[in-house]
Amino acid sequence: MTDDDFARLERKVDKLTDAVTRLILIEERQSSQGERIGKCESALAVHDTMINKTDRKVEQWINRGIGVWGAAIVLFTLVQFGSKFVK
Repeated sequence: MTDDDFARLERKVDKLTDAVTRLILIEERQSSQGERIGKCESALAVHDTMINKTDRKVEQWINRGIGVWGAAIVLFTLVQFGSKFVK
């Protein structure tokens, strides 16, 4: 083996070392991003639950409001209709 062959082999090994180092960095970044995405998904699940609860409460209050207005209209109509018979 000549010195040129050995130098060429060293360059190849250096390139391989750089490639493996970069691969390790990418793998570490992916694992840390995976953890962050997991945390975001848990927070999103909590927020979805809270939004669903709030939506149900809002719908209940809207239905109650519609019911109260309906009852008020019926009561007003009965009072107006009854006042015509009393006169």
